[in-house]
Amino acid sequence: MTEQTCGPLRVSCQLLPWSRNIDLRLARRHAGKLHTALPLHFAEVPEGQPGAPALTMPYEDAQQLMDELWHCGLRPTGNAGISGSASNTSSSTGNISSSAALAATERHLKDMRDMAFCLLGAYKV
Repeated sequence: MTEQTCGPLRVSCQLLPWSRNIDLRLARRHAGKLHTALPLHFAEVPEGQPGAPALTMPYEDAQQLMDELWHCGLRPTGNAGISGSASNTSSSTGNISSSAALAATERHLKDMRDMAFCLLGAYKV
């Protein structure tokens, strides 16, 4: 099955709260039939060799996967996006939530606007 003749990748993620695992399902239509990804298996490779990628997908499919994981409640860790420094663990107190970060940014921007208007003489504090 080649990528050019396949329909778009469909990603489904489901949080299993009793185990804190996430079920990940991948599916795609080809020639009118549904094809699903099979479970991964691990194989031993010689030390120092990276082995083949477990999965390669187009950017748009990876974005759909990220969106699905977001819906399951996963958020980037504090070091996400910094090569080589991602944390393997997270705690409810160690990471600031997205909504808390947004609220802090909004308060900061309001303070900056107030200072700018005060300096411009638009109003006094």
